[in-house]
Amino acid sequence: MKMVSILIDEGRCDVKLKRLLCMVLVCLLSMGVFCVPVEASDNINLQTGFIDVCATGRFSLDIPAGKIRAAKSSFPLEAGEVVTIKGAYSPFSASVDFGLIAPNGRFYYLNSKDGSLNGAIEVDERGQYTLAIRNNSAETINVSGYVNY
Repeated sequence: MKMVSILIDEGRCDVKLKRLLCMVLVCLLSMGVFCVPVEASDNINLQTGFIDVCATGRFSLDIPAGKIRAAKSSFPLEAGEVVTIKGAYSPFSASVDFGLIAPNGRFYYLNSKDGSLNGAIEVDERGQYTLAIRNNSAETINVSGYVNY
């Protein structure tokens, strides 16, 4: 016990904390690999609601069944920049896509089916991107979280 408290007092992380941080980083990296591009089709109505967040900040909103919500404004990104999205929603059983609408209109997203998402998307072209969240379920969901780039 004294050894652990001495290590913490000296500002060092213990082994369990290091392992936890490594696992979180691996999860973030692996989630970024599974980004799937999908064309934003004409039948998705982006004008029915907006996410009240610029580029970095907190969001909280309800999204009706089968709808997508996009941020009110877009933000500039350079090729290779990474956008981190952390979100939680209920009901947990819903399928939700968290992502970015690229300048070419494609929706790059990370899908979640367990009530939370902690992932990152690396953009491959320079331009204005818009945060968007799509509810793939048959019922309204409540979503909250943070976005950072």
